[in-house]
Amino acid sequence: MTNIIIDTNIWHYAYVEPKEEGYLKIHEQARKFLKDTLLNPEITVAITTHQISEILDLLRKGGVSRLVMLELFEAIKSKKFIIKELTAADIESSFKKSLDSGIHIYDYLVTLPLKGLVEKIYSADAHLQHKDFKDIAKVENPVFPWILKEGKKPVQQLQR
Repeated sequence: MTNIIIDTNIWHYAYVEPKEEGYLKIHEQARKFLKDTLLNPEITVAITTHQISEILDLLRKGGVSRLVMLELFEAIKSKKFIIKELTAADIESSFKKSLDSGIHIYDYLVTLPLKGLVEKIYSADAHLQHKDFKDIAKVENPVFPWILKEGKKPVQQLQR
């Protein structure tokens, strides 16, 4: 069994409809990746309680229906997922890493508490290419060539 993290941005692109035609491809890639991953019996998704809230709020803001969000929440409670509740120590270590790196605490709250439990992190976030995250697990972008930078629209990178 392989334990992985699927970063919030992948959930967003898989569930939220594209607002611009030029971004249809990233949404399609995210949907296919998420579907294939969730159907793979050899993969378990590790997720923190913080990330569950983050995903559900982002999907709400993206206009995803109540029914779909309720179904997703029920799925997250299944054996396909390993849920890690955050502790004060998790928040403190995430906060300190955030101060040192300048990367917001949320990326750390999604990943750092799962160190030692996961083999891969799937994310399109440029921040997750930082060594702190590569020390947690191998980082792979399932929607390559798309890359995300905080506060900006997705762009296509020229090479890996």
